Amino acid sequence: MSDVFWEAQDSDETEEESELKYKRPWWITVGAIVDLLLLFAIVPAGILSLIPFMFLIYVYLAQVIIWVSPVLVLMNIAVFWWSFRRKQAATTALAALGLAFVAVSFVVLMLWQAQIVILGFNF
Repeated sequence: MSDVFWEAQDSDETEEESELKYKRPWWITVGAIVDLLLLFAIVPAGILSLIPFMFLIYVYLAQVIIWVSPVLVLMNIAVFWWSFRRKQAATTALAALGLAFVAVSFVVLMLWQAQIVILGFNF
């Protein structure tokens, strides 16, 4: 009787694609490193922004992020698409955070009424 049970279990087993079967492209690694660097820069700046006049550090960082925002947005969309399809939660979360950082930086600059400069063009 137990042989019948194990045979049924063996036939239902389908091998799932493992993370180890494919290599991560270099541009995914670069995107993840850029997003980690953004995370490590924005979190301390966000904590320091609670102190009066230290908010200007975050405004400057937001200007730098907005300056390269088209590159960041395209890179993070590509990383998000690739990692979501491969079910890699950490890389997907980093890409979503990268997109959120760009959006929050844009909102901060709009509220601060700072000049918006994207890749050298004033808006």
